[in-house]
Amino acid sequence: MSAQKDCEFLVKRARELVSDDPCAAKAWLITARTLYPADFNIQYEMYIIERNAEKTASAGRLLYDMFINFPDQPIVWREISVITAALGLLPPNQEAPKTPEDPVRVKTKTRKGNDLRLLPCTSKSVLPFCLQLMLACFKLRAFTDSRDDLSLGHVVVLLQYDWPQGEMLFLKAVDKICQQGSFQYENFFNYVTNIDMLEEFAYLRTPEGGRIQLELLPNQGMLIKHHTVTRGITKGVKEDFRLAMERQVSRCGENLLAVLHRFCINEKIIIIQSLP
Repeated sequence: MSAQKDCEFLVKRARELVSDDPCAAKAWLITARTLYPADFNIQYEMYIIERNAEKTASAGRLLYDMFINFPDQPIVWREISVITAALGLLPPNQEAPKTPEDPVRVKTKTRKGNDLRLLPCTSKSVLPFCLQLMLACFKLRAFTDSRDDLSLGHVVVLLQYDWPQGEMLFLKAVDKICQQGSFQYENFFNYVTNIDMLEEFAYLRTPEGGRIQLELLPNQGMLIKHHTVTRGITKGVKEDFRLAMERQVSRCGENLLAVLHRFCINEKIIIIQSLP
């Protein structure tokens, strides 16, 4: 018996069993996929069983595998077209892009402004995408005419990812801080570890940098009252800032994605409240 006939037999056997014994059908297909990992029909049959059983997670993984391993199969694009239409990303009467094997298929046109991303379900893939989405949202609030130090601080934190691609936007944020003459973001030393950013903020405190009033330490307002001496010079706060900056420089080697992941988890509530 040829390999093709073997595959057809295994798929046929799974179809016969799926209504009465889905587990047995899946066992046949798992065995078939192990024996013939490059056969599209086996993987598609596995996907159909999971999809019809409304097991969205496993069906999604199988569809993603087919999308990666069999991108030229018209039936894969048809499934994707159905999903995008259901999500409102495509008009229901439109189909996926035309392939050489499917000459009658029309080219997909997504609605303007919509985008469907297929990502592996891993933090390494999902986290960067989420960081980019949050940055896009906070930019809308950070650079308006009104003052929003919290959103501006979030932008600074998020710009660390993919540095130095975001350097121009960071300099725009610094310009706004200079125009304001002050900046308050008490989570700065929790999540900003980029050495270039640290140097820039340290410079803002100097006479050459404009002596910008930076409240980056937790409860710094209380510290100012505590450390103020007779002439009104906040010597203690300056020393606290210097020591905090020195400690922060020693953190520059930390895993950035781990730092940003902590930012997303620990500041979840305030992030949600700050979104436009």
